[in-house]
Amino acid sequence: MKKKLVNKRYKKNIISKKIIVFGILLTVISLIVYGGINSLKSSNGNFLLSPARNLFMKATYLPTEGYAYTSQSTGTVKSLNSGAGSRGGLGHNPTITLNQGNTLSIHLINGDSERHSKHNLNIDEFDIHTKDLGYFQSETVTFTTNKTGTYDYYCSIHPEMTGKIIVKSHSK
Repeated sequence: MKKKLVNKRYKKNIISKKIIVFGILLTVISLIVYGGINSLKSSNGNFLLSPARNLFMKATYLPTEGYAYTSQSTGTVKSLNSGAGSRGGLGHNPTITLNQGNTLSIHLINGDSERHSKHNLNIDEFDIHTKDLGYFQSETVTFTTNKTGTYDYYCSIHPEMTGKIIVKSHSK
């Protein structure tokens, strides 16, 4: 009788341990799936169906020009001069041209070594707003151009830091 009681307890312990291990595995798998799905979302909530195009922008102060964004793309983003005064000729506050449905990652760095002022980047129509970045801080935002038109990007701290994003419809 005593042996049967010990066997029952042993079997209960094995079943309890299996349930606990199954629960832990299910939790881990759920977290991996959740993380994977969220990694496919851009900053404005759209799912990324293609690799993002990269644009590297530096917020800076130039003694002869004032506050400005300067850019360097990886070649997959068409970046044009803004044409606004002397800044446009130097490639400051560039106009960015994309096709509808493109995904863009903007890597913003505060390179304001002259004044050490804070800077940020905002694109209201795509719900993009970086935090205020101190000198040499950076932030990356990724978004999908889900609508056509011409949109402003700007620094809310320095009103002269503005540029345009032009989103064109798909060419057929």
